[in-house]
Amino acid sequence: MAASNLLRYFLFVFNFFCWIAGLALLAIGIWLHVDPGLAPIKTLEVGWFYNAVYVFMVAGVITIVIGFLGCCGAMRENPTLLKAYVGLLALMFILEFLAGILAWAYRGELDQWIRNSFTQTFNGRHIDDFSDNFQDAVVYFQRRFDCCGLNTPEDWENWEEVDSCPCDIDRSLNQYDWTEKCQEDRNDRDKSVYRSCWDNISLWLKNNIIVVGIVGVSVGAVQLGGIAAGIILIRRLNKKAVVV
Repeated sequence: MAASNLLRYFLFVFNFFCWIAGLALLAIGIWLHVDPGLAPIKTLEVGWFYNAVYVFMVAGVITIVIGFLGCCGAMRENPTLLKAYVGLLALMFILEFLAGILAWAYRGELDQWIRNSFTQTFNGRHIDDFSDNFQDAVVYFQRRFDCCGLNTPEDWENWEEVDSCPCDIDRSLNQYDWTEKCQEDRNDRDKSVYRSCWDNISLWLKNNIIVVGIVGVSVGAVQLGGIAAGIILIRRLNKKAVVV
């Protein structure tokens, strides 16, 4: 009896935090979709941004449902609700696991896919050929992330005329930071320019891949714990019903 109560309270607390996490994901998705402060991002017109927003929102709704089923099923000792909870949580775990494997296996293709999305946005044009709002959006990113252009500095017709593009890091004083953020101009090796914005993002992901992996494994382990606790409680409830 004590063990069953312990499982119930564990599942209730676990799923309460799942419910909170789902609300947070949904709130982030809605915020990304409606916040006027993110207008510069939307101006870039890259489809994957909107896809990411919808993924946040859908994941939030699913997580809220899982949390609700887990909390109610545990406190009401309802095997049907608990089975639905375990099934949905297991499905989410499998999808996350497959997504992680595919992201790792096709990481090179993913990088190229992102670059192609920028190329399609330009469609043979330079940033200078777009509206002022579009140019302001790119400059906003460049100043925020110390980068130049989306795919390459040559996305601009003449990057030297863009005040956020020339690299102001002294190579002789700080070779490491210069190597991380800057590069020589293709036509003049005496000139330094920041790397592209996607190069910076890609470099950050490579430098922090271990941290990302640890977070992913930790989330998966917690989900497996929730699944195992749900299955054990269901079995205990079924045995209790047979005895009664």
